[in-house]
Amino acid sequence: MRHRLNRGANRQTNNALWRIAITRPRVDERTIAYAQRRRAQPNTTHEILRCLKRHTARETYQLLTDPPEIPQRADLRRQRTRHGLTLNDAAQALDTHATRISELERGLRHNRDLAQRYKQHLAEITTRQT
Repeated sequence: MRHRLNRGANRQTNNALWRIAITRPRVDERTIAYAQRRRAQPNTTHEILRCLKRHTARETYQLLTDPPEIPQRADLRRQRTRHGLTLNDAAQALDTHATRISELERGLRHNRDLAQRYKQHLAEITTRQT
């Protein structure tokens, strides 16, 4: 049986980590694969959740201490309009919804993978036009 090492930890943080550990195996493909690998070993669901919480805490700490570079959203919109693309054109090229592109450009939602694909798509259009 495992015991908590620090009973004085932040309850809200622990609650958030627990919620992430409960939700993530339902939606994240990497976490689903990880949980299946752990179930193949003699691990209980409780043990898997404990490991997921620890991994999430490490991942979150790394993002807080060394945040990824966020592309300038105004640059994305400016490039898109310079090429005469509509939101629907950009969304169709990236196989996503126009709302996602709009939210990304306005900074309402950050999706690093989508932002990188969007920047690459705009760069390809620039090279084709020159």
